Amino acid sequence: MFDFLYLWADVIWLPIAFFIVHKVHRWWSLGFVVCSMILIRLLAEFMIHIGYPHGIMGLMSSNVHTRGLIVSSIFYIILFLIAHFSAKTQGVVFMAACLTFFFAIFVIASLVMLL
Repeated sequence: MFDFLYLWADVIWLPIAFFIVHKVHRWWSLGFVVCSMILIRLLAEFMIHIGYPHGIMGLMSSNVHTRGLIVSSIFYIILFLIAHFSAKTQGVVFMAACLTFFFAIFVIASLVMLL
């Protein structure tokens, strides 16, 4: 049962993403969280599939999925704080911020998963 909860621990970010941002940004933030969840799962499954569940370099003993969850959670917190305090941001600007944070999650999580 705890494995199931562990695999879906990042789903808790969905209601947070919906309610913490302003109304005009809600769907962008939900899309960002869902795409980031898929990205972290794909990266972790790739690392596990090639035979390195604890990273290629072996410098850390934690699971790669745990590291991905930590990295994505940090970026979620930063983006949602920025979004909460910038209520008058246009939708296109918020979309660009979501894309920027998505690619930042991809790069940083990939590097952390290699360790």
